[in-house]
Amino acid sequence: MFQQGPDTQTGLMKMMFMAGFLVALFGLGALLSSGPSIGALIALPAGAGLVTASIRLRNAALGQQLYRAVRPADPTAVLALWGGLAGLIALGALFGWLFDTAGSVLIVAVWPILVAWYRRRRTALQVDSSGVNVGGVLVPWTDVAEIVVSDPRAGQQIHVGARLHSRAPVQVVAQHQGFDLAKLTAMVAKQGPQGVRVVVTGPR
Repeated sequence: MFQQGPDTQTGLMKMMFMAGFLVALFGLGALLSSGPSIGALIALPAGAGLVTASIRLRNAALGQQLYRAVRPADPTAVLALWGGLAGLIALGALFGWLFDTAGSVLIVAVWPILVAWYRRRRTALQVDSSGVNVGGVLVPWTDVAEIVVSDPRAGQQIHVGARLHSRAPVQVVAQHQGFDLAKLTAMVAKQGPQGVRVVVTGPR
């Protein structure tokens, strides 16, 4: 049976994303410029569905190459993200009205920047082929001695960090829900040098 390789899967995900992006852009542009219509109300959710599906497939593929733990919930960041979206929609409508053009271009251009900012802000720990990211501090594998995690079975906040060869250790608090010690350990073994290990300490 024929099996799709990584390049083929990546190409399909990109095609899904671009198709959904263009359909959603058309629907949003029609909605902002001409008001609700059958075409716009069909195109917008259909395009958004394709984009969402492609992102989920991409995240599933990335899950084989990296491990990411998130910080505890940040209401300020959530408010900034969705407040930014509301502001973009308002600006897009104003832009379209003033210049008689599709204001959706503005939304599509800026929204991914907001999402990327939110993802970076929520990242507590990320382990991949380039090294370890602890709370925004990027550490190459050559400088990592150990990954240190407080025991997640204690049911308290999880402290994750890295002991380094050449500088002080770095540490951050991670959200308990969704934290997977087994996946973290497997990813460190897969991506890191042979001498780097995950050390579990007592609750903090």
